[in-house]
This record gives sequence, C-alpha cells and structure tokens, in this order.
Amino acid sequence: MNLKYAVITGFLGQLSDRFSKYQKTREISEKFKLASQISELNGLELVWPTDFSSAKDVLPLLKEYNLGVSAVNLNIKAGWNTGSFTSPFKEIREKALETLKRAMDISEEIGCNMVTMALLNDGHDYPFQLDYLKAWDYLEEGISKAADYNPKIKISIEYKFNEPKVRTILGDVGKLLYFLKRINRENVGVTLDVGHAIYGGENPAESLSLLYREGKLFYIHVNDNTRNWDWDMIPTTVNFLDYLEFIFYLKRCDYNGWVGIDVFPKDLDPVEVFSLTIQVMKDLEDMVEKIDKDTILKLMEENKTIEIFKLIKEKIR
Repeated sequence: MNLKYAVITGFLGQLSDRFSKYQKTREISEKFKLASQISELNGLELVWPTDFSSAKDVLPLLKEYNLGVSAVNLNIKAGWNTGSFTSPFKEIREKALETLKRAMDISEEIGCNMVTMALLNDGHDYPFQLDYLKAWDYLEEGISKAADYNPKIKISIEYKFNEPKVRTILGDVGKLLYFLKRINRENVGVTLDVGHAIYGGENPAESLSLLYREGKLFYIHVNDNTRNWDWDMIPTTVNFLDYLEFIFYLKRCDYNGWVGIDVFPKDLDPVEVFSLTIQVMKDLEDMVEKIDKDTILKLMEENKTIEIFKLIKEKIR
C-alpha cells in the first residue's frame, strides 16, 4: 500500500458555516505557498472553478512548489440551486454537462486525469418536489455523455446523505453503485469520503470493500465526525477503531492512490491541522503493519471477537 496525501484547496482559504467566517481569503498562489508548509504533503486537490480558471493558472505553481495534483474537484454545488444533472430545466442540465467536460479538459491539461465531484444540490427537500423517475433518467444520460466525451479521464463521484438538500439523489454507497451499474462506464467511479460514510450510518471499511469488489474505488477523502453531522474533523479524534479497520481493509485491498484531506480547520492553524492529519494517517498505517492480517482473518472465521480486540490492543499500545 502506497498512499499519497493531498489537501483540498478550498480548505486553504476563507471558510464559513451558517454563522461565522474563519481564516483569511487567499488567492491560489497564496494557497500553494501555505500548502508548501504542510509536512509530508504530496499534492493538492484543485477546486475548479472556485480557486482557478485554467491550467495555466496552476501549472507554474505546481512546478515551483513541487506538488502533484490528486484531482480536479469540480464545484458543482454552489449556484446550482435547482440541481445540476437532475435539474428539471434542460438548459441547466446542458450547462452542467459542459461544465464537467471543461473540468475534464483541465484535468487532462494538468496531467492528473481525474475529476471528482459531489452532486449535493441534486436531490430534494420536500415530498412531491422531485420527479424521481425523470431525475434518474437525466442523471444517467448526463454522466454517460460526460464519460464518453473522454474515456481517458476518470469521473469520481462523491456521495453524501444530505446537505444542502434534505435528501441527495446519490446519498449512500448502495445508490451510487446501483447508478454505476446502470450506466456501465469504466471511467466513472466513487470518491469514498470516510466522514460521509460514518455520518450516513455506514461502516467505512464495509463501504470500501463493496467499492473494491466492483472496481469502483477511485479516490478517498478523510475526516471525522460525531455521527450526527458532517463536521469534517481530524481523523480518529472521534472514531478511532473505525479508522483502524478502514486502513486495515485499505491495505487488504491494496489501494495505492491518493487520499484527499477533507478537514475543516475552522479557527485552528491550517498547516498544523493538515500536518497532524497526515501524521495520524501514517500512524494508522504503522499500526496496521503491526497487526498480522492472517491471524485476524482466522479469528474472524472462528468468530473470536474478544480475541481480536485483545490482539489489537496488544499491538497498538
């Protein structure tokens, strides 16, 4: 297992929630400079079009700071109040398709070959608000066209139960896998956000396993929460054993890709927050290395749960 760590550029500038604003506004060049101070950071997940306009805006900065790009993160949430690919308005659906195509072009120009996006404004707030049958048809049609536009570029879709819609159309791992089966495109897969899985009542390791079995685990976001909201906290600050199990299965599935840090630093020092997040993840990797996989799997087959916890406690103390 060889993990590379990236920070989402949106978290390197000013942040806001319903009540307050945090951090200072930063231009993309300032965000790169700040990122260069993060210990053991390998690259950035570049948010487009919020943080930059074209590849030429970031290519010199990538070279200057010797950073890679994990993905182009298409911000298709803000401003898409009636939905994007599921909007009842044809002109908006067409705009969504063209926007995704442009993000794919930029991804290819930068050389990262992946666009990740979360269709969080595609869903509904009230009963009778959304024509579910048409919405699913629109979604399948739009994403299929985007996938066929450039099969060399991966489209990685991130699911989440809700926010800003009360219910999102792609709200859990099962719905998203159903959708991927329907469209049957090799270059469309999933961004597994560990916090979204936890908040949505899933077991992250199980969700990972389902995606691995289908060959659809394209990308990972890490953060933590208290299961009652998507707080985007530092991993393991709440759900330590869930994270340990997640890394155990990540190693078992031999994931060798990018891990995007999706942590909201709020009023803390972002360099310290992101440096700590990477260190926590690397510590989890070290802990998993100490746990003998074959012994754990044998104890699972024998249904010896207490022995498993004793073994884990002994190895990670």
